[in-house]
Amino acid sequence: MIANFNGIFFFILNLLILALFAVYTFRILFAPAGLANEFNMHKSSIFIIRYLGCFALSALAVGLWILFRPMGPEGTWPYYNFIFLTALFNLIYDFLYYFKLIDRDIGAKNSAFDLVASTFLTAGSAILILGLSDKLYL
Repeated sequence: MIANFNGIFFFILNLLILALFAVYTFRILFAPAGLANEFNMHKSSIFIIRYLGCFALSALAVGLWILFRPMGPEGTWPYYNFIFLTALFNLIYDFLYYFKLIDRDIGAKNSAFDLVASTFLTAGSAILILGLSDKLYL
């Protein structure tokens, strides 16, 4: 399994990214009221939170499938590029919102941790794409 990811570093990085997805997916699907409160949304927003959580669950499920399949990440460039682009767009939005360049008056909270998580996911997925490129792009 570790050999499929070109060594322990990329394997652990992949596990950390999956763990981040797992935490957010759990929060979205099983504790959406906490997210609604955190972002100052009405309880009716729980429906759309869980609906969007299905996308996160799909990404997590595919990531777990890649982790356990016999050939690992071989040929799975669309998945890793999707994760990178999603993380990059989230990072851009988090940055703009954190520094109040957009959506100044919507009342949602954003913390430095959000920037750190988005930065980790963006950088981590970019590092994985570069480090696994011999396997991803067959």
